[in-house]
Amino acid sequence: MTNPFGVSQAEYNLIKQQAQRRSELRKEFLKQKTNPFKHASEAGYVFDPAMQKFLSMKVTQLEHFQANTRTSLFGICTIIIPMFTYGYVLWKHRTTREEQIRKGELVYKDRMFKLQ
Repeated sequence: MTNPFGVSQAEYNLIKQQAQRRSELRKEFLKQKTNPFKHASEAGYVFDPAMQKFLSMKVTQLEHFQANTRTSLFGICTIIIPMFTYGYVLWKHRTTREEQIRKGELVYKDRMFKLQ
């Protein structure tokens, strides 16, 4: 018998088992979370060791950072080069516009931000 989802029967059974496991874990978490007596001494939350490890890792990430070629190139390509490129484009646009205004190539009525 084929199933309507286009996967083999073994994969379908595996997906069903994973969904059932997630459902059981969700029910267990909600059971612990809503128990008013179990976590009263622990400030009212369920302690999850995996979540604590993740949060600790995120907090101490900068302490364990070591610069290497890849991170240096990433910083240069995502911060330094775009910043200087944008600055150069602004500078070039302003200087050419000012030259056009000073030479009289740009008529006063065509200027932006003029006093009318």
